[in-house]
Amino acid sequence: MSKSKETTETENNNQRSEVIRDTLVLQLKLIVDGFRDLALMPVCLVASLIGLIKHKKDPGRYLYRVLSYGRLSEKWIGLFDEAQKDTMAPLEYEEKKFDDLLHKTQSAFESKYVDPKKKEQLVEKLNAALNDINGKLSPAQQAAKENEQTQP
Repeated sequence: MSKSKETTETENNNQRSEVIRDTLVLQLKLIVDGFRDLALMPVCLVASLIGLIKHKKDPGRYLYRVLSYGRLSEKWIGLFDEAQKDTMAPLEYEEKKFDDLLHKTQSAFESKYVDPKKKEQLVEKLNAALNDINGKLSPAQQAAKENEQTQP
């Protein structure tokens, strides 16, 4: 067997073992990512509810903090880090995201099925209910607001 043929076979074996390793690592990363996502679903809901109930001025503070932790965990997991080994031509990306599809779908749905006046009334009622809850949870803030309104 010639020297170059041995080198080629060794390189192929190394590439194959690397593909096997990367595949197994990807499976493990997918499992970790899935568990992270499962944990984030209720945590995001609770964070949103607490923020809406407790913080009138900054209701998204807890949700967006959870999202920041989620982004950090995504980098730590590195689900697609091995994509840099792709030797084929780069994929074209049109700068559109899933959020764009959701916004388009929401707009189409609302324009067809939602009355803008009723939507506005519903949003006002929701805000009033949340303000009422905020006031009940923080009576000191409510008392200060009432004092401001009664002073000339």
